[in-house]
Amino acid sequence: MKPPVRILLQTTIPTTEDDWSIARFSLLHRYLASLCDEAGNPLYAVTARDRENDAAGNDPVLKSLDRSTFDELWLFAVDVGDGIADEECAAIMRFRQQGSGLLLTRDHQDLGSSLCNLSDIGAAHYFHSKNPDPDVSRHFPDDIYTPTISGAMAGSGG
Repeated sequence: MKPPVRILLQTTIPTTEDDWSIARFSLLHRYLASLCDEAGNPLYAVTARDRENDAAGNDPVLKSLDRSTFDELWLFAVDVGDGIADEECAAIMRFRQQGSGLLLTRDHQDLGSSLCNLSDIGAAHYFHSKNPDPDVSRHFPDDIYTPTISGAMAGSGG
């Protein structure tokens, strides 16, 4: 029997009611946890959590990610720039260098802009006020249904 892939579903904000806490991703959590192989063995062992800050302002799980038993980090960057501390960035990059998997996602404007702190990975993400897209032809409002969201999703096309 092959052991299940150990996935950490993590947000970059503390638990906050009516915000993008990990509870908003409960369907994904349940779905992944429900998948089994032909023999009925689970394919994934899923841990879902929001950011927690220790006394130094670091998330204890993220800052030791490279020493954890997780195989993959699925990081939902839903902060506005302060969601990943330097010590956590270093651990995430070591985790990646060890061959572990990363799925990083963010949203419009500056939501998730702490991803820019992840060295070469962060450089691939454009935001309105941090690492703006150098191609100004992609700076236009593209959400006609939510006028409070200014500009395109930073060149992401959606």
